[in-house]
Amino acid sequence: MIQRIDWQGTPAYTLENDHLIVSVCPAIGNNVYSIWDKTLQRELLRVPASPSDMADAPVQYGTPILMPPNRIRAGRFELNGQTYQFDINHATGHHIHGMLRSQPWSVVQTGEKDGALFITSSIDLSGDANVQRQYPHALELEVTYVLQGAALSHRLNVRNKGSQPAPFGYGLHTWFLLNGEPDKWTLQVPVSGIWELDADNIPLGHIAPLGSLSAITEGLRLEGQNLDTVFQIGSGSPCLAVLSGEDLELRYSGSSAFKQWVIYTKGEAHDFVCLEPYTWVTNAPNIDLPADVTGVQSIAPGAALELEVKLELSYKS
Repeated sequence: MIQRIDWQGTPAYTLENDHLIVSVCPAIGNNVYSIWDKTLQRELLRVPASPSDMADAPVQYGTPILMPPNRIRAGRFELNGQTYQFDINHATGHHIHGMLRSQPWSVVQTGEKDGALFITSSIDLSGDANVQRQYPHALELEVTYVLQGAALSHRLNVRNKGSQPAPFGYGLHTWFLLNGEPDKWTLQVPVSGIWELDADNIPLGHIAPLGSLSAITEGLRLEGQNLDTVFQIGSGSPCLAVLSGEDLELRYSGSSAFKQWVIYTKGEAHDFVCLEPYTWVTNAPNIDLPADVTGVQSIAPGAALELEVKLELSYKS
């Protein structure tokens, strides 16, 4: 069942089957702001109290879309012979989390196909003056959320309708709840190293061994962990994070274009953990390393790029 709802005066949609109720707000960043697990009768995400709370702090709830993800030093980079200056929107004097955090998207289609529920929304950046003064590219993004069984997919199709190659970095900033019991949760992520960061959490340009976090490749207990850590996935490993509790396992995966993870607990892990798959690393265009390491890419004129991030639930009893 798909319903258009009134979320405290803001239009939103719910997709509901026997397993999950997924709430998405195209009007505020096209954010999936709630995933209710009907089996365990619990919320999976950090949910805003109101639409205004999410609009005021758009990366603090649900599943914010980041384009580009994380920081750009001083908001500035050069790529393909063009200089970009993004707004400085962080206290450290840098740009953070891109252009799409709270912009309204337009619903294109909703429906059911092959037993799955879906909602497709789009945004055309060429019509957004605030975006164009910082990022003058005619990209059209279309995201389809697909609910099938106990799995939710985020499928992106982005097309470059302009005449110049468009630098493109993408990520999600997904807030999973730990219910105040980090001792009952482990996180497993197949990664190869950690980007060393400066005082402003910007990569210094080299990747260190996992060291004290090496257990994350087998299963790291989240109790006592204070993470704001940028991980390199490494060649040949999938983009996959497995968050396991006493009665629930969440498998969060991305297509091969996702080359980095940021894991964030907002202080010592207690209430939540953010799992953030990125196609390019923080400040990627300013890092002098090969593109297959940083994830830097551009979409050619007339070309399109498809990406997918998938959340799958399974139960232990």
